[in-house]
Amino acid sequence: MAQMMTSLQRVKTVLAGGIPDRVPVCLLSFQNAAHLAGYTVGEYCRDGAKMAAAQLAYWDTFRHDIIDIESGIAATSEAIGCAVEYRDDAPPWVTRPAIDSLDEVGSLPDIDPEKCPSLAELLRATRLVAARLGDHVCIRGESDLAPFSLASQILGIEKFLMALVDPEQADGLHRLLSYTTAQVAKLARAQIAAGSHYTLIGDSTAGPDVCSPAVYRRFALPYEQRLLEILRPAGVEVGIHICGNATRIIKDMVQSGAPYFELDAKIDRMAVRQATAGRVTIFGTLDPGWLLPRGTAEEVSAAAIEDIRLLGQAGRYVLSPGCTLPYDTPVENLRALVNAAHEYGRYAPDGKLVA
Repeated sequence: MAQMMTSLQRVKTVLAGGIPDRVPVCLLSFQNAAHLAGYTVGEYCRDGAKMAAAQLAYWDTFRHDIIDIESGIAATSEAIGCAVEYRDDAPPWVTRPAIDSLDEVGSLPDIDPEKCPSLAELLRATRLVAARLGDHVCIRGESDLAPFSLASQILGIEKFLMALVDPEQADGLHRLLSYTTAQVAKLARAQIAAGSHYTLIGDSTAGPDVCSPAVYRRFALPYEQRLLEILRPAGVEVGIHICGNATRIIKDMVQSGAPYFELDAKIDRMAVRQATAGRVTIFGTLDPGWLLPRGTAEEVSAAAIEDIRLLGQAGRYVLSPGCTLPYDTPVENLRALVNAAHEYGRYAPDGKLVA
């Protein structure tokens, strides 16, 4: 077997396409971490010190390899002008868009992540966690939404989806998407400056469960590509998260140039592995909707072992929920997830699993 690595070494090796000592583990934990620390989700998301304290306590409990620091999918939208509702046991939610029509794109603010409260607290949490563990644990401070999904919240999802099929609104959509790309890039740079080793954007609105592959190729993929082209020269590595069954667009996603994808339990694992082999690392793909919060520890362990065996051969895999863990996910189920990687995710130097 490979020599035992630190968590940070393990993740860096996997993302570079090398063979680590074992499969790394990432827990998408912001709601569950808040719960276990005794906070509501709302107070967690609005207080970087509580966010950091909850994540540090969570790591002390599970010793996972990647600490994922996020506050849902509404922080950048709120900074831009959307109204957001904070909840006790669920993620924040946009309740009112920032603009009523694409004619208003020019009035949108150029944000400073350090001065927008919703983003400043997220960055504060990243700094605090990185100062404590960043020399040996991988810190992933998220950059909220991808340009396409952020644009849908700024305009409102209904108007946005209607604009996608109206040729007369294409120019306005591209202006909005250029704007959102610039704002996402600012947060991504700020996360790396705060101590994050990698970052992530969510683009679930662009996935096949919501939009057609043709829409993804025309309106989402070009701006994912542009974002990565902007950030890569500065050493900022950005992964892409898409909920739902992304199998139909996985070959297109590879063209984004992202070093890793975070994918849902609904994907066709073999099709995804074939499309990404040797080029992209896969995070996932355990079901956070039912299995992790409602299944037994034995069921979680069996599913984790199966995913490791299907996706973990020859590296390029991180065991993780396919999306954020619900508020009340049981501790014993997460221990089963982590233990599966330790017991069944060990590698021989040639990349074969030895368990």
